[in-house]
Amino acid sequence: MTALRLSLLVLLMVFFAQGCSVYTAFTHPSKVDIEGLENMKGVNRATVMNQCGVPISSSKNSDGGRTEIYKFYEGSSWAKGRGAFHLAADIFTLALWEIIAWPSELAARGDQLTAEAVYDNDDNLVSFKVLGRKPKELERVHQSGEAAEF
Repeated sequence: MTALRLSLLVLLMVFFAQGCSVYTAFTHPSKVDIEGLENMKGVNRATVMNQCGVPISSSKNSDGGRTEIYKFYEGSSWAKGRGAFHLAADIFTLALWEIIAWPSELAARGDQLTAEAVYDNDDNLVSFKVLGRKPKELERVHQSGEAAEF
């Protein structure tokens, strides 16, 4: 009877542990076309917000335009395919794939970027530039160029 309870407990744990990497892959942000935004002067503010999300700050300029600051992750263009693969691998391996998949999905999210968008008084993009990049924790490098030890 104890073996049956233990087997049932393990089966329930496997069932409920499944899906972390699948969920993470399917909810990854889409790839942001940084180069495209930097070269797309005149595009509407809604297009920039569609790519970068809601700005963290917005201020009016003296000429009637506005300057906004965005924080977002670079994203990935093939996250949905990874999610489908993780789901199949979870089913095939009874969720043992999560040991590899979960950390890899955290790393695949990309760096966090801070960007500035300047708009004219009609909310058309005048300039877009990346102000900073915060590397993923596993890839942080010291000023000397050597990999950091954690």
